[in-house]
Amino acid sequence: MNGIKRNIPNFITSLNLLFGCIAIVYVFKNRLADASWMIVFAGIADFFDGMAARVLKVQSPIGKELDSLADVVSFGVAPGMMIFQLIGTAPFNWIGLLVPVFAALRLAKFNIDTRQTFYFIGLPTPANALLIASFPLIIKHDTYWQSVYLSNISFSVWFFVCLSLLCSILMVSPIKLLSLKMKDTSWANNQPRYLLAILSLGLFLFLGYEAVPLIMLLYIILSLLSKKSFDLPAGV
Repeated sequence: MNGIKRNIPNFITSLNLLFGCIAIVYVFKNRLADASWMIVFAGIADFFDGMAARVLKVQSPIGKELDSLADVVSFGVAPGMMIFQLIGTAPFNWIGLLVPVFAALRLAKFNIDTRQTFYFIGLPTPANALLIASFPLIIKHDTYWQSVYLSNISFSVWFFVCLSLLCSILMVSPIKLLSLKMKDTSWANNQPRYLLAILSLGLFLFLGYEAVPLIMLLYIILSLLSKKSFDLPAGV
């Protein structure tokens, strides 16, 4: 029974990895919207594996390493291949492959940095992957963006080249960004987190998939404006 309990988080992490692999297969088949949903499912699994490990009190070094390996695939390789396809035009599409390289660097830095509990240093790989994955869904479900993407090749190339470079830089940048982990539930200590949740929900209900890039921008702005939220004592 203890063995089953100990491996529940690892099973959920393995689902994260599986969804990432399926996303890559869908990218190869040019089914980018389906690949986006696989990245979303991977993100959900990534959220619940950590929660399961904390609730069951079965955190382990193996779980931590497996989580990083799964994240490299689901939030590095999969979105990197996706943006490679979105750029389309050679040789510029190779720039999209910077995303998995910098995602791996981001994860390696995270694994040896003990400061990143109540905040992150650099854009987390799941957030970066969800940002990239939102664009196939926006293009598929929004008539205006679909027509722009399909008819304006130069827009497609340069927009997604710039997005690749920006995402890669943000992942390894020294800027502090909010973590959703809280030491308590008080408004005073978690105002930017609550604001992010409320405003993100409102944006998504109003704009749908188009809200995701705006939510990521809001996340960065609130993080930069809320230095107080980072001043938490070590070990809290």
